[in-house]
Amino acid sequence: MPNIQTALSTALSTWEQDDKRIQQEKQVPKNIFTPTNNVTLETFNYVRDNPNKLSSEIRDAMRQRGFNVGSVGSLITQFTKQGRFIRDHNNRYHATAREYTPLKSTKKFRSEGKRTNKIVQIKTKTPSAGITALHVDTTPKVKPSWDVDTVLDTMSILQARTLYDALKKIFGG
Repeated sequence: MPNIQTALSTALSTWEQDDKRIQQEKQVPKNIFTPTNNVTLETFNYVRDNPNKLSSEIRDAMRQRGFNVGSVGSLITQFTKQGRFIRDHNNRYHATAREYTPLKSTKKFRSEGKRTNKIVQIKTKTPSAGITALHVDTTPKVKPSWDVDTVLDTMSILQARTLYDALKKIFGG
């Protein structure tokens, strides 16, 4: 039977090791989701290993590997926009890097998952008319002549039916 001092020192060292392990687990970021496939990596590797392919050829090859064609097409566009792929004059793709690195996010998110960038419409100020704004138009307003044929020519069928129903209510019938 060990004495009390060795039992306590053993227990303390075990607790310290547990504390260190817990601290290390807290520092290692956990994946929010478990990836079922890595279409991004596979697409990059395919283009790198098979240069001079058209977008349709790349998408067909990735479809045969079980990936979504829409996702592959989107990734080709993202890689091209971020300079990881280049497209020559014949629309054939080449990888610019030898190793895959994750794509940069093009959107910034808050911690709640909402976009931080808001679209704000800038209101333009109308220029002041100055003294001309004080001018009052004193010319008499003339109403255009009212003609039945003109009114009927400018109405749609639905408007004419609505007018007919309203006149029928007024005059009866």
